[in-house]
This record gives sequence, structure tokens and C-alpha cells, in this order.
Amino acid sequence: MTERAPPKLTVVEHATKVSPEVRSGLRAAITAAGIDASWRKVAKARKATKAVETSLEDGAEVVVVCGGDGTVRAAAQALVDTGVAMAVVPAGTANLFATGLGLPTDPAEVIELVTSGQRRTLDTGVCNDLVFNVMAGAGFDVAMVEDADAAKERLGFLAYVRAGLTNALHRQPFDTRVRIDGTPFFEGPATCVLVGNLGTLKGGVKAFPDASPTDGQLDIAVVTAQGLREWAALMVRTARRRQRTSPDVHLSRGTKIDVRLDRAHRFELDGGGKGTAKRLRFKVRPSSLVVCAGPQ
Repeated sequence: MTERAPPKLTVVEHATKVSPEVRSGLRAAITAAGIDASWRKVAKARKATKAVETSLEDGAEVVVVCGGDGTVRAAAQALVDTGVAMAVVPAGTANLFATGLGLPTDPAEVIELVTSGQRRTLDTGVCNDLVFNVMAGAGFDVAMVEDADAAKERLGFLAYVRAGLTNALHRQPFDTRVRIDGTPFFEGPATCVLVGNLGTLKGGVKAFPDASPTDGQLDIAVVTAQGLREWAALMVRTARRRQRTSPDVHLSRGTKIDVRLDRAHRFELDGGGKGTAKRLRFKVRPSSLVVCAGPQ
């Protein structure tokens, strides 16, 4: 039997997110697999896009991304529709992409997926021409993410909990209009508009109970909850996967979603702020990203 030749591998690493232990473990696993890999470090997550583009020009067959969801998102921006596989060594605070797909965290197990040829082909989402893998939105979620950023290195996931409580108390609604595949879906005041490709949050909580990264659709939630009491009730229902029974959330799905806001609001993709916009245009790119992953 002919042995499988090791793929041409490039590692794209977020320089400040990856611990020395994870880095040395990854190097050891790559060496043990007999792979001669190139290594690119990036100082900021957004720079992973250019690093991956350069790697593709150099003939990379697999790109191993070491970092958080922002680094993975930026890498995917360059990998969609190329057929080149992405492997992920999660090294952020939330790591929702790895959690949602059940990806391993041990570098040796990640390299085993690379060399064994295990692959899954996933949908990706697009928001105003930017790719996202997990979720995107405006309102409560982006305020929570931005408030948590300053403390997440010190508090970890607790920073998101604290920021969530603060914004639940003070977040004011904004007027929005939403159309799904050309049909009006929602019009009125909301505190959050969230669009998901993957539905799982930290701790296995399902923000979108029916979401799948292989169904060719995006899921949307328009949230109208205000104040700590309404938000707490919604979170409890979400934890029990009963959010459809909440009067404070409107759920649907489609291939194209058009969100118009009353003014320019900050929006986020996969937990990272991407500026402001008065209109968010979403669409799905079916079967566009190859990931080193086992069956799920």
C-alpha cells in the first residue's frame, strides 16, 4: 500500500494568543509526523488573511491556524472556495468555532486530523463582503464583546458574563427592518440582531437550536428583550433550548438576510468588532470551507 505523502503545511499563528506550551507541542507533533512546515506569525488577528494568501501563493495544501475566533475568521476569508483545508489549534478565550464543531484542542490530535485526511466541507456566512464562520450581529452582542475585550485576558470568559449583565441593564433598543430572501420578516424596536452559521455558544448553549454549517442557510434572531429581567428569562429559555417560546425573540432562517438599522451601529463578526454600518447584508456561501475535522 502506498503511504499518503505529508501535505505541504503552513502554520499561521497569532503571536500573543498562543502559549509556549501549545507552540512547542505543535512543533513536536509536526516533526513527529514527518512534515516540513513553514511558519508565519501575525501580530493581529486581521493580518491572518494576508498571511494565508501568501501561503496559498507558496503552494500550501493545509493551513494550520493557531489563535482565537478572530484569527480563524480572518484565515477563512482567504480560504473560502479554494479547496485548501484549514486546521485549527484553538488559542483564544471563547473558541466558538472549535467548540461548535467539536474540534480537538491538543496539537497532536489536530495534526493527526491533518495527516489522516479527515475533512468536512462547511458553509460560511458573508456580511457586507466579510466572511464569518460562527455568528454576526449588531446591538447587545457587539456591545458585550467590546466591553469584555478590555478584561478578557485577565478574567477570561467571566469578562463576557460581566459585560453581558452590564449591557442587559443599560442597552437601549433601536429601530430595525429585516427581510429574509426578499420577504419582510421584522420591523420595529430591537436590542439585538444576531445571524448564525453555527448555533453553539460556550458551555454547549444553543443560540440557534436548528443551525447547521452544512444546510445552506443562515439562522437569524431578532431580540427585543430589555432590562435584566427579560434578558435573564431569555437566557434561561435558551439554556433549555426553548427560546422559540420566548416573546422576546423572533427566529427564522434563509439564504439572504437584509438588515436595515435606524442609524449606523457597530457590528461584529465571530466576536470581533468590524466598524459601523446602517445596513447589514448577509448571505450564505454553501460548501465553501474545507476543515480538518472528523465526522460529527
